[in-house]
Amino acid sequence: MMAQALLDTPFAQPAKPDPAPGPEPGPEPGKTGPGKSAGRRWPMLAKLAVTVAVLGALAAGADWPGIASRLSAADPWLFAAGFAMKALTLPFASQRWRAVGRAAGFSLTRWTAFRLQMASGFLGQILPGSVGADLLRGWFTWRLGHPAGPVMLALLVDRLMALLGVVLIGLIGLPHLAAVAPPAVAGTVLAGALVLAVGMGLLLLAGRIPRDRLPLPKRLRDGALGRTAWGAVAQLRAMAGTSAAWAALGHSIGVHLATIAATVLFARSVGLPLGWLDGLAIVPAAIVAAALPVSLGGWGVREGAMVAGFALLGFDADAALLVSLLIGLSIAVLSLPGGLFWLLLRNETAARTSPGGADAFPTDFPR
Repeated sequence: MMAQALLDTPFAQPAKPDPAPGPEPGPEPGKTGPGKSAGRRWPMLAKLAVTVAVLGALAAGADWPGIASRLSAADPWLFAAGFAMKALTLPFASQRWRAVGRAAGFSLTRWTAFRLQMASGFLGQILPGSVGADLLRGWFTWRLGHPAGPVMLALLVDRLMALLGVVLIGLIGLPHLAAVAPPAVAGTVLAGALVLAVGMGLLLLAGRIPRDRLPLPKRLRDGALGRTAWGAVAQLRAMAGTSAAWAALGHSIGVHLATIAATVLFARSVGLPLGWLDGLAIVPAAIVAAALPVSLGGWGVREGAMVAGFALLGFDADAALLVSLLIGLSIAVLSLPGGLFWLLLRNETAARTSPGGADAFPTDFPR
């Protein structure tokens, strides 16, 4: 697949001297071409299986004539408003990437950030969760000439900001969730938020500790992995208080609020009286589920989470499935122009010299 080929492309392709005449070397033991190809294929096939299995189970029990009837009677104005709200996630997400890039030390124009978001969103429709799209956005950003280390750091911060934004929104909807859901459900959400808060606090605290004083085995602490992890944590701490990091968090919240608004409007367009507090209570879980790297483009797990959430509010599974499919289809339609951006970016980056040569993508952060 083209998307897989992009991910498999090495970040640096240094020129190699012409080999001396002689017999061609054989394949390295344990690293034959077919074996490596099969190893890359299995995770993708597993995610495809999850997507098909979950969607198949939901589709098998759905009342499709009833779903078609709801859709045919949908309010066109509310439907259009839902689509417009979902479209707002694109500029919000691109500006989040621009902000985390600024915090990490590289600069993008608004237009470049939007092009990167559109291209990665298009390919993200056939990649697992949102992780594959993130990697492609980072890859294209690097190919446009930005330093590899800051780009890698920005990818990490972008994911953290996305997670932090959805958790903050989930906490706002928690009181309403507690009123409509079993105590165990609300307790699980609260526990997850506390774990995230404690984890991020420990990360920021660790950045203040000199590496040689970290309570870790010396071999781990002084190894390449230890140096890389400590360097990343130290830079995260340095970025935490910057205005760019706060701007990224604001854009992240904007992305999620636009998705919640789109869900409410789509639901109301097909006759479901979904309230704004209902959206704040149940949609964050579906957002997190769709971002997990366990399915293709979030399909299947998003629908399952949405059906479960709507059930807590007393809505039937068919209506929940319809609303979730409308969200998924709106994402797919909005991502289609990204195919053109992808082709243009490929041509643009192909014309550039690989930045940094053999050492373009370091294995260590500055210490």
